[in-house]
Amino acid sequence: MIEKDRMDIIPIIYVIIVLIYFAFPSIEPFYTITNADDHTHEINISISSYNDEYSWQEYYKLGPGETIEVKKPLSLVIKWLNPFRGEAEIFHSPSEYAYILTLEEYEFSTDFEPGISTSISLELHNKSIEFPIEIIDLKYR
Repeated sequence: MIEKDRMDIIPIIYVIIVLIYFAFPSIEPFYTITNADDHTHEINISISSYNDEYSWQEYYKLGPGETIEVKKPLSLVIKWLNPFRGEAEIFHSPSEYAYILTLEEYEFSTDFEPGISTSISLELHNKSIEFPIEIIDLKYR
């Protein structure tokens, strides 16, 4: 009997999560990378959470002025929207994420707690300057 009651509530939980998902005003991108240089750049990005919630690695080749925007995976959004998680802030990951970017021989890393309305925007520059990768926008609500 208990198993049947639990099975009856699972669809209701999913409906609540989907309603919250569509009612929430803005789901920012996971990250944005812009090539602000006059030359093409190859960049690797690796993202991993400290609690093993998520791991991602990708390679991009960006031409001059090109921008890529990566949306948050739906699986993470659903986890972060879980109203039964028992934490005070339900719209964020319960863990910080390590973002590691490699541009030619230069490596940039930062820790960031992602969430529904958080985003990190990075800009690539000529490697002759001191910091060829910089955070240009960090949305955190």
